Amino acid sequence: MIPDQVLSNLGLAQATVATLGTIMIIGLGFLHRPSRSALLWSLAFLLAMTSTWVSVTGAIVDEEPVRRAGLGLMLGAPALIWSGFRARRGARALAWVGVLQATVTAVAFVCVTEVSAYGLVFRFAFVGAAVFAGLTLLEMRHAADRLERMALPLAVVSAAFVALGVAILISGLSAPAGIGDLALPRILNSLAMLVFLVCATVSLLYFTSVSPSGRRAASSWPHFVVTATDRLRRAARGREESWAVLTVRLDDPQHLRSAAGENGWIRLVADFENAVAESFPAEADLGRETRGRVVVVLARPESVLRQHVRTVLQRITELDASSHIGVQLSASVGWVPAEAAGYDLPALIAEADRAAGEATRQGGDRWERVRR
Repeated sequence: MIPDQVLSNLGLAQATVATLGTIMIIGLGFLHRPSRSALLWSLAFLLAMTSTWVSVTGAIVDEEPVRRAGLGLMLGAPALIWSGFRARRGARALAWVGVLQATVTAVAFVCVTEVSAYGLVFRFAFVGAAVFAGLTLLEMRHAADRLERMALPLAVVSAAFVALGVAILISGLSAPAGIGDLALPRILNSLAMLVFLVCATVSLLYFTSVSPSGRRAASSWPHFVVTATDRLRRAARGREESWAVLTVRLDDPQHLRSAAGENGWIRLVADFENAVAESFPAEADLGRETRGRVVVVLARPESVLRQHVRTVLQRITELDASSHIGVQLSASVGWVPAEAAGYDLPALIAEADRAAGEATRQGGDRWERVRR
């Protein structure tokens, strides 16, 4: 197969993967848990998707400037991913850097037409993108959840991206006569971006599902039920008496949803779930069956658990919801010791819901504990 055919196939593969990645990052990431970091990662994938289709279109219609412009724009995506990690830890995102890099690279690729000069510009531009892959790797070191398995694909591919960028530059500078021969570098670039997009999709979907402090957000309900049921079953066998099930739910969710609108409600729920996740230890299991209600399963002495409950209620009342609604948020907590319902998860959740309902009827912003 000749190189042009290889590049054409790789271009189509890139465009397809970028499109699927964009749909997943936006649909399963940003829309599910809106945040500045998720927004920047979504923009990175939108840029990658758009640029790859521009590049493919240029190749199909045999318009070299269009193909080069698309390729240049795509090299700005790693910088936006880096910006997302900066936003995630509360630093200035510097998203303009990614926009500037994409624009400058695209203009340079279109304007430089001499073969040797373009070969040099191409290599330096690829190294520029690799620099931001390396900076992403450094940003990930600040994350409390950097050692999680789902973070590994992006960490590994970022390190490989840096190594490949340096290798492509050194190979060109060490053989100036062939610096304009980009057959192999273009194939390597296409493969690198393809692998980078796949690994970034996997890891970024994980990072959008956990809080910046590294505590996991509320799990999908089926996963939570399986995990929590197993924990309680083993606790019952070991006669462990420190386990409890809590229901934490926003007071008057129908009113909040009506006042905030659908988009505002989704952001409120995201803030609420972050507050719950940050109030309990990392080993607690959190599950969300419906928005505005989180079930927590954990093992802690009563005095320690009481402090966690106080903390979560305080954090929820301190949430800044002024941009969504004009009222202060509050929540109610139902608290049931595991042995009160024979370590049976459905029964414990039902008891916790009833207790939370009683707390709400008494004015909310409080907890109600079921006695053994």
